[in-house]
Amino acid sequence: MANTKNLSRHYTVRAGSGKAGGVLLGIGALLAAGVAAYAVWTLTKAPAGPDAGQEIPVEQGAGGLGTGGLDGIAPTESIEEILGAVQVYVRNQEYAQATTVLEHAARQFPGDQEIHLALGDLYMVQKKHEPAYAQYVSGIEIGPSSSTMEFTAGTLAQMLGRTELAEMHYLAAMRLDPKNPDMPIYLAAVQMKANRLDDAKMNLAIAGKLAPDRSTIYAMRSDIALRENKLHIALEQIQKAIDLSPREAGLILQQAKVLKRMGKGEEALNLLASLPEEQLSEPDTARLLAECYGLVGRPGDAASRMMDVASLHPQDGQLAFDVALWLERAGEREQAIAWANKAQGLGHGRAKDWIESLP
Repeated sequence: MANTKNLSRHYTVRAGSGKAGGVLLGIGALLAAGVAAYAVWTLTKAPAGPDAGQEIPVEQGAGGLGTGGLDGIAPTESIEEILGAVQVYVRNQEYAQATTVLEHAARQFPGDQEIHLALGDLYMVQKKHEPAYAQYVSGIEIGPSSSTMEFTAGTLAQMLGRTELAEMHYLAAMRLDPKNPDMPIYLAAVQMKANRLDDAKMNLAIAGKLAPDRSTIYAMRSDIALRENKLHIALEQIQKAIDLSPREAGLILQQAKVLKRMGKGEEALNLLASLPEEQLSEPDTARLLAECYGLVGRPGDAASRMMDVASLHPQDGQLAFDVALWLERAGEREQAIAWANKAQGLGHGRAKDWIESLP
């Protein structure tokens, strides 16, 4: 369920301004909808947009717009009245009705930036990212643009898999707000996804100067170093991140990955043991734990861990096949074949050939 308290404050009216305001908080709508931009690490501190001005309470119901509710919207209704009605709908979590009003308004006032941005926010709440992006692009083209608008458009483009457009928007956001460290962090994340590590390093260097206490920056640097097989640098950077955010599970996992790559399986296992069972039961974490068990000569423990996780995901053929691999390494051939057969039944493409390859 969306956070309507955060969302509804986008749709306020600036007293005495003569124009609706406060609809520019695209990032707030993203977070309210539970949507996160791609990043190697969880980037939780998205830049906050400008707060709205003084809110004018809307006493009447949304149906008071015009004389007949949604169907009675007169072409002479003002933008302030339209956004006032939308505010009521949003507070009541009636997003479909709010969207209908704003879609009508976007046709009625095609050159009004705030209408397009508000409609984009509502599409985001409903996880309609394609039309949300289109509305933000329209708002940016109408102008004037802002770093928050560009950042939100970049986030949406990234979620839609349009990496080049995401980079374009994040670069524009950086130009508009050069002192905000979130902009180069998100830009670096996009570049890391595209394996443009040198570009990502440059933007992380910018972010590091702006926010030297941001653990995300050091975690991302560690990931780059790990990709480049610069293990001591990777370990140094992730330790800096952990010093800043000692309880963040993602950072502990990254440190364990580095230690495993360095051949320090026992240290990695001790580190992973500090994580809650819920985290250890995540498939990717379980695979890392199993690999560390394998590194120290404990394939049986690896198989046992993978069995526990596979039992939580009985329709996952890859997990079943993982169990088979570890059982075979542990010398449990019959059990390994049984799990491989299960994986084959779940559609795993390699299971049959693997069984036939066994001596």
